[in-house]
Amino acid sequence: MGESTVTTAKKRIDTIDVLRGFALAGILYAHMVIWYTGAALPPEVYTSYDSTADGIAMGIFGALVFGKFFSVFSFLFGLSFYLHFKKNKSRKSHLPRYVWRLSLLLLIGVVHHILWRGDILAIYAVLGMVLLLFRHLPPKTILVMGVFLILNIPTHVYDLFGEGNPDISVNFPMEEEANRYYELVQNEGFITVLKDNWYSWPSKIAYQLESGRLLMTFGYFLLGFYAGCTNLFTSIRKNLGKFTLWNQMLERVILVLLLVGIFMYLFDLVTIPEIKVIPELKWLASFLFDIYNACLSIFYITGVTILFRNSFFRSILQPLGTMGRMALTNYLLQTFFGLLLFYHFGLGLFDKTSPAINVVLGAGVFYFQLKFSQWWLKRYKQGPVEWLWKGLTNLEFTSLKKQGTISAPQDVKSYSGSG
Repeated sequence: MGESTVTTAKKRIDTIDVLRGFALAGILYAHMVIWYTGAALPPEVYTSYDSTADGIAMGIFGALVFGKFFSVFSFLFGLSFYLHFKKNKSRKSHLPRYVWRLSLLLLIGVVHHILWRGDILAIYAVLGMVLLLFRHLPPKTILVMGVFLILNIPTHVYDLFGEGNPDISVNFPMEEEANRYYELVQNEGFITVLKDNWYSWPSKIAYQLESGRLLMTFGYFLLGFYAGCTNLFTSIRKNLGKFTLWNQMLERVILVLLLVGIFMYLFDLVTIPEIKVIPELKWLASFLFDIYNACLSIFYITGVTILFRNSFFRSILQPLGTMGRMALTNYLLQTFFGLLLFYHFGLGLFDKTSPAINVVLGAGVFYFQLKFSQWWLKRYKQGPVEWLWKGLTNLEFTSLKKQGTISAPQDVKSYSGSG
């Protein structure tokens, strides 16, 4: 997420920044619509608001948002991982320094988890260290492994054959602590929430393992690393035909899977958002859902990349790049607003506002972040958290304030003439 492709505005790849901003928007929607909770709620909470607007808000969440945008962020982490190593490969001390950099990210993630248990940074830091072991594998091997993992195949194979029970299925999301967590968010004060978040590590790790989310995240790391190895984003003009072909193929698969999902929903075989499925279809529905999520995630990545080459859409998407340039700061800032708006020690709007109203509130938060990012980057070189992270990594803090005007970043010219 926060991995900076490079350190100067002139060398940044703005398509990656736009994708980061796009992912931030989706993550904000995913969290805001369900009151910025970091764990499962009782199923009835998700369906307690049944107006048309709420149905649309939750339908968008289930079909277009849930499980898709963490994937885009994970892909970008893997891509930036490769670019970071490529840029610094001549430095003898780079590997220890990168491990130190990930250790700092782990520390940020642990603190963030204590505030809000939905944190992903700590997981990114640990998986980033694992990714170090895979960086010398052939690109084709990395691609195959990545696809294997983003489809969550190991988990589904275990679900099918594990303990000899073909009906085994992961609770998605986990429900055993939902009622207790509901009471916590609704009624408890700041210190109590912090303590409970700290002790929630076992359930968080269990969910990551049982659902396969941990494997899928690492799979997207590998796909992002593969994209770096093959210069997909440093030679976008050259690879535009590939992006278009993949996007069109994925579009067809997504439409077929979406029709299957609608069919299952209309005949009460599956319900959303609590993802309840009749026992006979649990395994199949879960597998199809992961395939759908993977296809839609890559469709988003290729689609935004293609649209950003068009002058009309470029002007629309360009502001997202500003948010993406300080993605780590904005990710943490979203948590601040989520806690302020919904938790008992803030405004206490949890379960008082409907999903549709939450989307409106999320739009307000997004607009503020966009304007704040624009204001900040006109005056400073990096986001505040990015600057702190870089300074602690290098054990040296440079001036954050800009000395003069720097032109808007362009796709890297020095990488194979991307244009």
